[in-house]
Amino acid sequence: MEFVVDNFSVWIAPEQQISGLESLPHQDLDLNWVAPMQRRRLSQFMKMALHCMHKVEGAQTLAINFSSRHGDLPKTSGLLDAICTDDALSPTAFGLSVHNAAVGIFSILNNNTAAMNAIACGNDSIISALIDSYARLHTQLCEQIMICHADRALPTEYQCFADELQVDHCIALSLRLAKQGECYFSLEPIDFGSTTDANQLLPISIQFAIALLNKAPKTILFNNQRAWMLTFHAG
Repeated sequence: MEFVVDNFSVWIAPEQQISGLESLPHQDLDLNWVAPMQRRRLSQFMKMALHCMHKVEGAQTLAINFSSRHGDLPKTSGLLDAICTDDALSPTAFGLSVHNAAVGIFSILNNNTAAMNAIACGNDSIISALIDSYARLHTQLCEQIMICHADRALPTEYQCFADELQVDHCIALSLRLAKQGECYFSLEPIDFGSTTDANQLLPISIQFAIALLNKAPKTILFNNQRAWMLTFHAG
């Protein structure tokens, strides 16, 4: 599948600088465009997603594919703890913990009535968002679409299930089909036997962000299950 990334935004938690991320720009979360009363209710996960989506040019009117492997798991975990201790659940906290909450809040804040989708597909979540977005473009459901992927490090009680490096991060980008003569990216599955310890693997979403930034001719994106070849075609 072939596509053009017009612009993108990446955020990595400043305290989680990891080898391989030096090339990514580091910035504070900018939510000055959100009313203070609303901003106070937002979790870190929500702030990451809103920050990156807002940075994408034209995002206020684009269709959106939102993806996340675990969603706002710290918030969900807190709700589960409350249930276990018979504490009352906050309806607001519950409403803001669902998988499509971030994209829903973004659409409300920007009066965006375009189609929106939320995807969870394990450690291939951003790949699934790319495939779904390409299908929408290819079938002319839209001419351009924004993808936003966000994930936080697993809460302490779930760290034993980690199969990749745990990094608070978010990436948002606008995607469209390539026109003749343009630079573009292509993505295809490949056979690849990784010898890297799974717990030392960067999430594919971060690998993808680094590849977009560097525009290397060929980059293998891989996790502990499968691999993809991302190729940059320089026109």
